[in-house]
Amino acid sequence: MKVLRFIIILILVLGLGFLALCLFASKDVSVERSTTVNAPKSIVFNQIVKFNNWKNWNPWLEMDSTVKWDVRGNDGEKGSTYHYMGNKIGEGTTINDGVSDGEMKYLMDFKRPYQFKADGYYKVASEGGKTKVTWYYHQDLKFMERGFMAIMGVGKMLGKQFDRGLELLKNYSEAHADDTAIVGGGITDIMFPVHTYAAVRKVVKWTDMHQFFGDGYALLGQQVGPRINGPASALYYTWDEQNMQGDVAACFPVSSNAPFQGGSIIEVPASAGYKMVYTGPYGNMHTAHAAMMQHIQAAGKTQKLAIEEYIKMPSNETDSNKYETNIIYLVN
Repeated sequence: MKVLRFIIILILVLGLGFLALCLFASKDVSVERSTTVNAPKSIVFNQIVKFNNWKNWNPWLEMDSTVKWDVRGNDGEKGSTYHYMGNKIGEGTTINDGVSDGEMKYLMDFKRPYQFKADGYYKVASEGGKTKVTWYYHQDLKFMERGFMAIMGVGKMLGKQFDRGLELLKNYSEAHADDTAIVGGGITDIMFPVHTYAAVRKVVKWTDMHQFFGDGYALLGQQVGPRINGPASALYYTWDEQNMQGDVAACFPVSSNAPFQGGSIIEVPASAGYKMVYTGPYGNMHTAHAAMMQHIQAAGKTQKLAIEEYIKMPSNETDSNKYETNIIYLVN
């Protein structure tokens, strides 16, 4: 009986202690961490705002080798989602809740091992020639959750994980800090005039892009050569990072819309848009596109079509550092 009485008293004491802990513990979990990165703001923000880039610095991927993840929606835009599932870290979804210049708000929907919701933001800002990054997380707690979270030390644990994530982000961004150095001319508003293109259009795997464009331009040169009245160009309708493929067209502006064998005529109507002049090898051009997408998002516009015009290219320039490309985005 004494043992039973002791156990009952112990349970009561522990229960009252836990209720007291719930009463006095914090009503929420708030974690904020910052670091300074020696890289351009556009490089750092592109790693944050694009869920497909999280593989480069996500600390939880480092913790759990079983993680499987996928991205849905228009990556980098409000409403896109990052869904993950792993044996150690559980399952959940991060939702892009809005992007503005230098800030991405997010919502989190955790499914297991516990079900709860949270929100937060990432902010980047230029500071003394470098980029300051701030990662903030907030979760409201129900009464009983307060005690469990206090016992588990969730805030302290998340703080360590945020510190590691920012360290990985810093390392990756600084290793790629020069990727935007070759982007020149800034981004300008334009009114893109009506264009008639002779084109070869196809959904192409990234690994097959070089061959596709080479074959496409050769065919167009044979079929419509005398009608060409502008630079070799490419039209990008979709760019599927998850499946590593794109709906693209190799094309030339032409003087008439007469049909030809092996391709089709594409009419692009006049449209408002943005233009950037990129100088450098094609392998680094993704940074220019990332900067353009950020500009469009900050302006509250929606992309319709991306166009590349190859002004200086392998056929007329041997030094890849001097390749010149007009990058044009048509927008609504």
